[in-house]
Amino acid sequence: MKLNRSVLRGIALLEALGEAGEPLGPAKLAASVDLDKATVSRLLATFEHAGYVDREPAGGRYRLTNRVLRLSRSLLEHSDLLRIARPHLTRLRDDCGESVHLGQFDGDHVVYVDKLEAERSIRLVSTVARSMPIHTTSLGKAMLAAMDREAARAVVGHLDLAPRTPASITDPAVLLRELDGIAARGFATDEEENEQNVCCIGAPVFDRTGRVVAAVSLAGPIFRVGPQVEDLGERCRRAAEDVSEDLAEMGLAVPVPASPGPVGIPGRDAAATVAPRPVNGAARRPTVSVATTPGSDDGKVLEATTDGDDAISPPTAAASASPRPDRDV
Repeated sequence: MKLNRSVLRGIALLEALGEAGEPLGPAKLAASVDLDKATVSRLLATFEHAGYVDREPAGGRYRLTNRVLRLSRSLLEHSDLLRIARPHLTRLRDDCGESVHLGQFDGDHVVYVDKLEAERSIRLVSTVARSMPIHTTSLGKAMLAAMDREAARAVVGHLDLAPRTPASITDPAVLLRELDGIAARGFATDEEENEQNVCCIGAPVFDRTGRVVAAVSLAGPIFRVGPQVEDLGERCRRAAEDVSEDLAEMGLAVPVPASPGPVGIPGRDAAATVAPRPVNGAARRPTVSVATTPGSDDGKVLEATTDGDDAISPPTAAASASPRPDRDV
């Protein structure tokens, strides 16, 4: 199928403006998307006429307008996944007192599609629609581990395993061993792999067809979340299962965004199953999952307030008695 190169160039230009986080002039934009300045100027004039970019009166730099938000708002407001996941995210946040997120694959990254911030004096502040590397986040690793093994191997071989912190996994063999452990455990962790002083826990979400379509995560300061990894990880796994079960009961197959890897959408046919609902109406337990990303790049930062209401919850007995398995990093 023949693609329209002008449309692809226009999309690249809008993405470059969005990722820059500040107004840019035609010359800088041209360099960032590898196009000549004349082409970029024509595209910018078109987007300005359509109302998607504004030009500064002084300096001639361009920025995105709120019209772009209409597209994302329409997507979020009509998403079955977000509508079904929100109550479980709310319960997880309220039960664990940490910020929680819902994420999906977006090419070679993971993107937040929903988030609820903790109401504590020290908490993580994140931004919906920000993207993060797959290999350094619990969200990304949880979804990778839920894919078919060969599909996951193909994705790992395609990823740029650049380090974000000294704890980041940069060896494909080590990452694949990590994925095996995550699959057996039911949840993934990111202990300062994506951002220092932050600990995250994530678990996969499946639709009625058994495809991994998202992940639930919880994130908090390492001093608070780290001692409770096992307990919070089990809660996170349960929360993700609850979302999966609701999707299955409602017969919903969630549209899968662009997935990582060189071939189509790996994992679309993964042999993943949804765990059955608890027997005899057993109470659902909220779950915790985490994903983090440096505030300067990905919109998540540790924020401290002065309300003085932050209490460090002691580890549960289960968490204290269940040491985390050793891992090659």
